[in-house]
Amino acid sequence: MNKKNKLLSIVLCLATIITVSLSYIPPANAYSKDDISRLIEQNKCIKCDLSNYHFPKNKFNLEKANLSKSNLHKTNFKNLDLSKTNFSDTDLSFSDLENIKGIKSEFKRADLTHANLKNSNLNQSDFYEATLIHANFSHSILERANFEKANLSEINLIQTTLTGANFHNANLTNADLDLANLSSNSKSHPTNFTNANLTKTQLINAKLHKVNFSNANLYQADFDGSDLTESNLEKANLAEANLSHVNLSNSDLRNANLINSSLVYANLSNVDLRHANLEKANLTGADLTNSNLKGAIMPDGSIHN
Repeated sequence: MNKKNKLLSIVLCLATIITVSLSYIPPANAYSKDDISRLIEQNKCIKCDLSNYHFPKNKFNLEKANLSKSNLHKTNFKNLDLSKTNFSDTDLSFSDLENIKGIKSEFKRADLTHANLKNSNLNQSDFYEATLIHANFSHSILERANFEKANLSEINLIQTTLTGANFHNANLTNADLDLANLSSNSKSHPTNFTNANLTKTQLINAKLHKVNFSNANLYQADFDGSDLTESNLEKANLAEANLSHVNLSNSDLRNANLINSSLVYANLSNVDLRHANLEKANLTGADLTNSNLKGAIMPDGSIHN
């Protein structure tokens, strides 16, 4: 009986070793060497597989390259000049684009989920309908960048420069824009969040002078300490938003929803609040000098004449 048990143990041990050996596949580079060669020769590689490839800074010049529809998952582009490069419809998820120069580059419909783009210059780049969930753009320059209809939920935009950027119809749910500079510097290219979804977005101590938030959903957004002077918040949903210590002077809040919002010590001087809904809003210490409250619903539910 002991011999049978011993033999059975040996058989089981051998079977385990064989199974583990067969299941182990040694790691291999996913990128195609032929595609790398084609990119070097033509500065173009459409529908290529360059995933997991590390582009050495001194070996490649990818400025104006066409990499559209390619697999660039976990590819390393760190420190490269990618200006005017075409990344449209690419898979750039988990890729490393830290400290790149990507002026006027195209990322239309690209998947940049969990991509790293911090400390980069991406002025006037196009992210139309791109997926940017959990991407990191902190400390990057994105002046006049286009994010129309893009998904930026839970993106990191801390201390970015986004003056003149377009976020029309974009999804910025739970995004972090603390200390970001979004102030509009020109009438022809105002920073635009019209119809955007900024539910639970953080914009603490951000520069938001003359930004257009009309019809935006800012439910439970946090603006604590930010500068919103001369901004357009007409018909915006600011229910339960934190606007404490915010400077809103000379802003347009006509027909805005401010139910249960916090406006503690906010500067509301010269603000147009006609027909705004301030029911149950906290106006403790708020400055309402010369503000227009005609037709507004006040915190106690009464309508201001």
